[in-house]
Amino acid sequence: MNLPSARSAFTGAPLREPVASRSAPADSSLFRHSVAQFATGIVIVSCATAEGGVHGMTVNSFTSVSLAPPTVLVSLKPGTAHRLLSQHGRFGASILQAHQQGFSAHFSGRPDSTLQPEFITRQAQPTLKHCLAWFECEVIQQVDVYDHSLFVAHVVACGNESGAPLMYFGSQYHRAEALA
Repeated sequence: MNLPSARSAFTGAPLREPVASRSAPADSSLFRHSVAQFATGIVIVSCATAEGGVHGMTVNSFTSVSLAPPTVLVSLKPGTAHRLLSQHGRFGASILQAHQQGFSAHFSGRPDSTLQPEFITRQAQPTLKHCLAWFECEVIQQVDVYDHSLFVAHVVACGNESGAPLMYFGSQYHRAEALA
């Protein structure tokens, strides 16, 4: 993918080209433990399939990038969701509520036949019918970084419900009930 040259937001000067790392990378197990100290929400990224269904995937690497225009970023490893986003350039994102921990496991490769997640297409992309917040997104840029791709997307529709978030911290789920 040919990307326009990046420019600094402060000076307009071109950013320097990436250079090969001169230092050895941090120990991966220490990095994993350290990054787990950053509390995140849990998001279900959803994509329409060619068969008319919905594919969902649990992520905690979803963040806002800009308010004007509304822009988000999601980081994905190769797999079905990655392929669908790369092919179609659109996705939904649903932030889970505190009581939706089962959905997180369900969409992260541990399906639960007793769960019946209900998706709804409000404008153009499927999102969970009930969630803390939902976003319908159109990818504007894909950046491959090692074993992940960053998908930067404009938010074309969004909304929210009252409730408290399901959070992930220290490699465990936490419920922020007091925030409701």
